[in-house]
Amino acid sequence: MPEPVVEATLGALGTPSAAEQAVSPDIERVLGCPPRTFAEWVARTIAAFK
Repeated sequence: MPEPVVEATLGALGTPSAAEQAVSPDIERVLGCPPRTFAEWVARTIAAFK
C-alpha cells in the first residue's frame, strides 16, 4: 500500500475508545497474547502489500 493510503487509514481509525481499551484484558486472556494496534499490524505485514 502506498504510504499516503496507510497514513490516511491510520488517521481515520484514531485512538481506541474507552470501550475498546476496556476489552484488552479479555483479548489477552482469550488469544494468549496482548492486543496489538492496527499500526503494529501494518508495520509487521506491510512488505506483503508492496
